[in-house]
Amino acid sequence: MLIRDIYNRIFAETKEMEKNDHAISDDLSALLKDVDLQKITYEEFTNLMCQACAVEERQGFVSGFRVFAKIMCEALA
Repeated sequence: MLIRDIYNRIFAETKEMEKNDHAISDDLSALLKDVDLQKITYEEFTNLMCQACAVEERQGFVSGFRVFAKIMCEALA
């Protein structure tokens, strides 16, 4: 798919991607900070995973917008 190719060639190995990985890690660490994974119920675990997905989705949106802006700036330059 063209979008994935653009992502892999332009963004995947950049410093910005590294920053995104750290941001996601920090958000997930905060989410899991006070959770005892040995004692939560299946429903609590499922809710936790949904929250983790939301963190990823939010960061993905931000990252995608940044990549779009970079491509547009390069195209207009």
